[in-house]
Amino acid sequence: MAALELSSETRVVTRLVRPLELRQYRYFAVLAEELHFARAAERLCIGQSNLSREIRALEDQIGVRLFYRTSRHTELTAAGERLLDHAGRVLAAEEHARLAIGELKRSAKERLRIGLCERIACSRIATALSTWRQTRSDAELQIVNRSGRALLAEIEAGLLDAGITAMRVTEPGMVTDRLWTDPWVAALPKGHSLASERALELADLARAPLAVLAPEPSSRCERQIFEYLPTVDPPLFIAERPTTALALMTWVEAGCGIGLLTATQGEGVAHPNVVLRPLRRGLPPAEIYLLRSGAPPSPLLSGLMECLRADRA
Repeated sequence: MAALELSSETRVVTRLVRPLELRQYRYFAVLAEELHFARAAERLCIGQSNLSREIRALEDQIGVRLFYRTSRHTELTAAGERLLDHAGRVLAAEEHARLAIGELKRSAKERLRIGLCERIACSRIATALSTWRQTRSDAELQIVNRSGRALLAEIEAGLLDAGITAMRVTEPGMVTDRLWTDPWVAALPKGHSLASERALELADLARAPLAVLAPEPSSRCERQIFEYLPTVDPPLFIAERPTTALALMTWVEAGCGIGLLTATQGEGVAHPNVVLRPLRRGLPPAEIYLLRSGAPPSPLLSGLMECLRADRA
């Protein structure tokens, strides 16, 4: 008799009157895992009485009992075990479909990829990027740090849409659009005798050890300062060549000497105990460019270029 009853139950489970909803499969599967109504209801974020009603409704719809329930114990019936196997496949298929659709949406989303040389990152660039994002909130913005030559290589390979850099490129197939100039400033410890001056001459720095960022091979403006300083009368002494603006500012704050860097670089790593003073004349300012391929810019890149030009104005 028991064997006949089991056969009847399994036949009913495999030919449902109407398809089950994903919600019903999920409620059933969680209860089958927990075998405890309170814990299952907590995982599902519903009330225990609601879960009980849902399971009773499911059993009524199928026409068989899925759980043996007592005041202390809950276990699957043979039909419940059969349905659990089926429910696992249904829920796995639903999860796979959901992930596939999400990946499709992400791949279809428009994306703007911008390379940025770390030494020129500043609020001016951030403002232009923020303005662009407000007009294209549907698109994805990717920002990566790259050295000058790596920036050029990735733009040529199509891995980046554009780059913002202090490097002017004259290679065929590349376009450089000058965005703005970046003047040089002197960084001094707060208690330095020159810190009270509104602006400085290069000659004021003649007796102090100087720190100047070690130039990137591709940056003409950074190499230019090393070519120019020895020609100043009296000549200037470069004591340190740190590789980052942060290291330069730390050296200055420690009282080791005076730093020379661009206003943008100084702004990006402002220290409370270091003051920046503009130089009246002498050093030609650095130039900041947007670097891109010679192909017509995409609508996303065109929009960013408009934001950068607006900021320049």
